[in-house]
Amino acid sequence: MSRRVTMLCLLVLGALALTLIATAATLQIREAYQPTGVAMAGDQLRFKSSVNDTAVAVVPLSAVTAKIQYNVASPYTVSVGKLPKGAYVIGAIVGVTTAFNAGTTNVLTVGTAADPTALVGATDVTEGSVATTVVCHAPAVLAADTEYVLKYTQTGTAATTGVARVTILYCIPLVN
Repeated sequence: MSRRVTMLCLLVLGALALTLIATAATLQIREAYQPTGVAMAGDQLRFKSSVNDTAVAVVPLSAVTAKIQYNVASPYTVSVGKLPKGAYVIGAIVGVTTAFNAGTTNVLTVGTAADPTALVGATDVTEGSVATTVVCHAPAVLAADTEYVLKYTQTGTAATTGVARVTILYCIPLVN
């Protein structure tokens, strides 16, 4: 996947993230702006909703990423990263850069210990083809620090090729 395609995906998902955050809270974003003349904790945007004029600061978008190969050792998982409590998990980008070629099935999933397919389910990605898949759900707010893992399983003749990279997108509301 080229850097240009990656950046385009991030821009699209950034816009989608803003919409999904508003939807998750059953609000409509009425105004989004970058504050001027106030102390800011890094880059941030502020949102006013249709419910009230209280501005909520949100760091625009953060990401964690990991790579997995066909020959990953048992238990066939790679840690993508630990996301902090209070983060809004937006979705994932899965880029298969080398097709997986196990004889019967190739399955990539992304999730947590409690829900191994929380972000990417068994049928969300076509592992046998070089492609990029964007998987988005209604944003989930994490109640605790949560580790996400990328898992590869295969059946039939063992795979001899296969590489994928996953990026999990999230944002963190700032407390004023």
